[in-house]
Amino acid sequence: MKKTTAFLFYPFCVLPFVCFTAVTGSAQPASSSGSARNTVFAEYLSAGTSFSVNYERVFRKGTSFSAAYRVGLSAATTTIGLPVGISFFNGQGNSHAEFGLLVIPFVEDYKYLFSAGNRSDKKIYIIPGAGYRYQKPEGGFFFKTIIAPVVLLDPRSDNFWKMDGKLLPGISVGAGYGF
Repeated sequence: MKKTTAFLFYPFCVLPFVCFTAVTGSAQPASSSGSARNTVFAEYLSAGTSFSVNYERVFRKGTSFSAAYRVGLSAATTTIGLPVGISFFNGQGNSHAEFGLLVIPFVEDYKYLFSAGNRSDKKIYIIPGAGYRYQKPEGGFFFKTIIAPVVLLDPRSDNFWKMDGKLLPGISVGAGYGF
């Protein structure tokens, strides 16, 4: 019964995100150089929130490096995460070296987050990483892979500021479409 509820709940989490992405992408005119600045992609992360749907926007496009911010959503049966990050990548053309920082606030048993007793478990993943990005300047297929140390901060339920930290190895792989 719980899996059915989560399966029905998941589209309602993703739907507002997809609508926001579509409105953001269509409301902004393409730049004069014809370069794509928006990307929608799915990502797998080996630690923390396993799968997420993300929107990325290039806010600085330069000859030596470009910069982009991203927001996302990861939801499963009992967990929810909100990846937020910034990426810097070099060069022009299709292949790029990428460096970035990703922060994922993550809640296990999120259904109990605002209930009495607060049984939910809150965690924060901090992921500074380096990797490879394939993205054509005019848009189309997008691919990236990042290797990173994953810093897991797990606060105790009675005191948020007393966190137990762990360092985990991590890799992420993402694929999507740029426009």
